[in-house]
Parts: sequence; structure tokens; C-alpha cells
Amino acid sequence: MRTYLTSKPELEASVELLELSKTLTSSDKETFIDAFNQWHERWRAFLFERSIDKTTGKKRYTHRRLRSAYLSLKRNMPYLWTFLDYPQYGIPRTNNALEGTFTDIKSKLRVHSGMKKSNRIKFLDQYISRHYY
Repeated sequence: MRTYLTSKPELEASVELLELSKTLTSSDKETFIDAFNQWHERWRAFLFERSIDKTTGKKRYTHRRLRSAYLSLKRNMPYLWTFLDYPQYGIPRTNNALEGTFTDIKSKLRVHSGMKKSNRIKFLDQYISRHYY
């Protein structure tokens, strides 16, 4: 979300959407979706505003980055609560553990930066088999 909205957005709609996205990890599915839909209803007209591009003369959305943030959240909504939809798989609520694993692997590979691709694959295979099987 910060990619599209920045960490300190100026538009009121962007500020609200960023604050709403920050509540994602602490709110349940129904509460978040209701708040998201209320935000959309409030800012619907603002999202669909168009202006004419001075260089090309074509109409385009005025608040493209805000629209991109909104559409990204909307598009990925079905996947945000996968851990709740499939409790039998024990999917964690966040990807922090996975990020830590990738960081560890990257730091180990960085030490051996001249390694051939075939050796990198062998290294990764052995690393994963030792740590996760």
C-alpha cells in the first residue's frame, strides 16, 4: 500500500485507506471488509474522477495511485484470510517466519556469490531438506 500511497499521503482518501490497511492484521475478515466497503462508498466519485492529460489530450483517472492501491486491495481480498479459510493446514497469520528464512538463505548465498547456478540449486536443495524435512 505504501508503494502507491506513500508513508505520508496528502489526500484525505489516501490517508484513510492507508489507516484502514494498517488495521488489516488486527481486525477480522467481516469487520475489515465492511470498513473497506464503507470507505469505497464514501470515496467512489473521487476514485472515478478523470482529467485530461495536457501532453496527450487523453482522459485519464486523476488519482491513479489511489485507484491502484484500492484495486490492489480489492483484487487480493480473497487471499488475505487464507489462513482462516484453511485452519487444517496451520498457515501462519503473517509471513514473518518465511521472510526470516529467505533472509538467512540470501545471506548464506551472498557469501558464495561466484557459485554456479547448478551448485546454487544443490545448496538450496540441501538447505531446505536439512531445515524443513
